[in-house]
Amino acid sequence: MRTIGPAFLVFVIILGAVCAAAQGQPDDDKVWSAFAAWARTVPAGSSLQGYREVLERQGLSSDEIQRRVGVIRRFASERVEGVELIYDRIFSQPLTGDPAKDGFTSTPSAFMVEATRALEPGAALDVGAGQGRNAVFLATKGWVVTAIDVSGAGLAATRANAERAGVSVATVKTTYDAFDFGTAKWDLIVMILSWAPVDDPAFVARLSASLRPGGTLVFEHVIQRAENPFPPNVHALGPGQLRTCFGGLRIERYEEVTALGDWGGPPSLLVRMVARKQ
Repeated sequence: MRTIGPAFLVFVIILGAVCAAAQGQPDDDKVWSAFAAWARTVPAGSSLQGYREVLERQGLSSDEIQRRVGVIRRFASERVEGVELIYDRIFSQPLTGDPAKDGFTSTPSAFMVEATRALEPGAALDVGAGQGRNAVFLATKGWVVTAIDVSGAGLAATRANAERAGVSVATVKTTYDAFDFGTAKWDLIVMILSWAPVDDPAFVARLSASLRPGGTLVFEHVIQRAENPFPPNVHALGPGQLRTCFGGLRIERYEEVTALGDWGGPPSLLVRMVARKQ
């Protein structure tokens, strides 16, 4: 039997790409760009089914529509620009104050409030701040707060909410890779459902180095589900995994509980931790 060499495999891959182009099938990046352009021009409540109907009206085959929808779902769950688009749309919607309707709560995290109650205010960093519910609360308690997030719409809401509360919060639109956490800069770091890559030792090292001696980390996130798992960029942790991620900090409180998430439900398995740098 004749084996297939690497050169032949490369030829097959290139030929497939050429054929796809000849048939008018855009590559994955173009599929995503077209969807993103559409999503930014329609009401925030519009669904992926609405875009599927757009593709149907364009006369695309069901197989091609399914391919494009698959690309969109993958990019939305794995790429930074996908997360940004999703949350820009979510945070652009007027809030009702009802978590069941909004999909998340706009009040500060009860766990964070409790964990920081006895701390002396200093420099605080809210990682994945969203609309600033935790950042604004900390600012009202005398903390000098910096809020970071990939969503520009979320940070705009943070600034508006801070102004209404009569406080100031510095905002930085950034990714976790790009942000300079600094060294011995923060007395408090808050990470509430932040989707941060704490499963990456290099990221954890940067984060830990940015805490001042005696500084506190307050963390809450989802634990990965066996059925219907969270997408990769959520960075959901396995049971007990958080203890090993932040082994360099002194853990003062640690719990894994089934509770109502701050996004309004349903109940999920959560990990909560308060740790201090010695």
